[in-house]
Parts: sequence; C-alpha cells; structure tokens
Amino acid sequence: MLSQSFFSLPAEVMTALGVILGFALMGDLTADEQNSLGNFLMLISQILETNATQLQLLEDRQSSQQTEEILNQLKDLRSRLEAIEKKMK
Repeated sequence: MLSQSFFSLPAEVMTALGVILGFALMGDLTADEQNSLGNFLMLISQILETNATQLQLLEDRQSSQQTEEILNQLKDLRSRLEAIEKKMK
C-alpha cells in the first residue's frame, strides 16, 4: 500500500522528497501563483494538524481514564485482600 510505504520512509528521505517536490512545483509559476499554491497547501496542512491533534487529545484522555479505572480496581482489590487477611488472622 502506498500509505504504509510513505509513512515508513526514513525522516531524511521524506525531507528530501519534500524538497524535490517543492522545487518541482515551483516550475514556471509566478511569485503570486507560488504564494497562492503555498497558502493552499498550508491550509490543507493546518486542517490535518488540527484534526490529528484533536484525535490525539481524545485518545490520550480515554487512555488516561482507562488507567485511572484500572488503578481504582487495583485499590479495591487491595482493600478486599487486606480484609480477607484480617479475617484469617
């Protein structure tokens, strides 16, 4: 799959690819056209960044809640174990 191979590229290769594509896109474009295209691509990038950041925040919160629930369950189990140990003494 293209997406898996693209995201598996080493950082240096991805950076070089970006440089090559940037120069290739300049081609015969005027400064105004380059500016317009650059702003358009940055808009796409900002949308992807905003979406990814929000998804990451929500995933982190869910993970944090799950961790808290597990810790509460462990605390409850310790209390029960201590109660059983007291009864056995």
